[in-house]
Amino acid sequence: MAEGLDLDDAPEIDLSKFQFKTEPRKYQLEGVRYGLSKPFFLLGDEQGLGKTKQAIDIAVYRKHNEGLKHCLIVVGVNGIKYNWIKEIEKHSTEKGFILGSRLKRDGTFRDGSITEKLEDLRNLKSRDEFFIVTNIESVRSKRKKMDKRGRKIPNSEQVERNEILLLLQKMIEQGEIGMVIIDEIHKVKNAFSQQGEGIQYLNTPYKIGMTGTVLMNSPLDLYNIFKWLGYETNSFYAFRNRYCVMGGYGKFEVVGYKNLGELQRKLDMIQLRRLKKDVEDLPEKIRMTEYVEMKEKQWQLYREIRAYIEQNLDDIILHPNPLSQLTRLRQATGDPAIISDTIKDSAKLDRMEELVSEITKDGGKVLIYSIWAEMVKSAAKRLEGYKPLTIYGEIDAAERQRSADKFQDDPECKVMIGTIGAMGTGLTLTAANTVIFLDKPWNPANMEQAEDRVHRIGTTRSVNIITLVAKDTIDERIEELLEAKDDLFQGLVNGKIDKLSRAKVIKMLIS
Repeated sequence: MAEGLDLDDAPEIDLSKFQFKTEPRKYQLEGVRYGLSKPFFLLGDEQGLGKTKQAIDIAVYRKHNEGLKHCLIVVGVNGIKYNWIKEIEKHSTEKGFILGSRLKRDGTFRDGSITEKLEDLRNLKSRDEFFIVTNIESVRSKRKKMDKRGRKIPNSEQVERNEILLLLQKMIEQGEIGMVIIDEIHKVKNAFSQQGEGIQYLNTPYKIGMTGTVLMNSPLDLYNIFKWLGYETNSFYAFRNRYCVMGGYGKFEVVGYKNLGELQRKLDMIQLRRLKKDVEDLPEKIRMTEYVEMKEKQWQLYREIRAYIEQNLDDIILHPNPLSQLTRLRQATGDPAIISDTIKDSAKLDRMEELVSEITKDGGKVLIYSIWAEMVKSAAKRLEGYKPLTIYGEIDAAERQRSADKFQDDPECKVMIGTIGAMGTGLTLTAANTVIFLDKPWNPANMEQAEDRVHRIGTTRSVNIITLVAKDTIDERIEELLEAKDDLFQGLVNGKIDKLSRAKVIKMLIS
């Protein structure tokens, strides 16, 4: 149990007034009780313990028992806003919408403009969705250096709220928005960034900051978070002088820290942080799907390849292995550089880097899988600072085993990347606590085999399994068909359906 957590002071939950859509595990129910005992707190559970579900349950309970009209969710990582919508649907009977999001002609959604976000907020009273989801960029403040007469404004007075932030503040004052959840709150630890300044204006009666990252790496990382939660009223400089040793020229440089025990006690009083090793009723495998958004150049390549497939659909349907003809489309969602000399943007590799940084910072080890050797090499290049081990088809069995032994035995070896075909069988890699799939195999049995390199007989801890999915692409169609256990899709994978059914599934995949 987390230090500082006192469940004796937490209220009992009257389940006759509120029924959970998905039954919480014991530790999650304790988290909800803890959250209801504090109007402002940090939900800092280790990744994989279901922070999102706990936050949703707390917000829904407050709606039904305290009359909250809307809950605003601000995400520090843009693609996570789609995860929130799916988690809201999964864990509650409430609805959620992404601020400003609009449906395009091709059936996909696009991010809204400032005008569209403002329009959604102005019409908030007429909407029946309880949850409003937006990214951190929506609430950034801006700096105004000159007044209307051209005179320089002092630095301390330069912050100006943007239109969305002003309207959100008005909605909060009017009681339309009664709760704010900030996910990945460690992303706004800088008190002087536009986002860091912006969140300070989101002063609702209830607030939850969420992070799976250890926050005590530097005392200064806590200031902006404490300030937003209402637990720090001093200035940044007073806070710095209390917990930092200043030195260097003019004593403007932080050269050490002090009073860290006092600061840790303050953190323990407002943070619920539990580790997987301390939780008794945790499932063996904790599966998470993270959605990423491709940038325009990556989308342009994807659309070009999809158009080519549509033009040659008859030939693809007649091919002995039609799914192999979709390889380039799938690779475009991973790393366009595999098939393009000019397009380098990769939403998946960007998110992979962030995840690896968080996992290894907490002392964890990670396995990263792809179907293709080219993708393994791209991932290894992005993560070269971690000196990752790689395993793919060209590497012989003896070298694979040496790499596996090093990963298992060397505490400094944190990352291993391989293809599902080469690294997904025969090896024991239980030193890892997280598995990331950059893409999924057509056959789910191959994925389970790869997962079981980490979760093997005798394993005593749970494993996080994260799949990165490019939003509104073939990735998402594969997820939907696998989750639905679609018979036609399985028939196509196994080569046991007719031409008409082949065409139906291929069209579904590229829609």
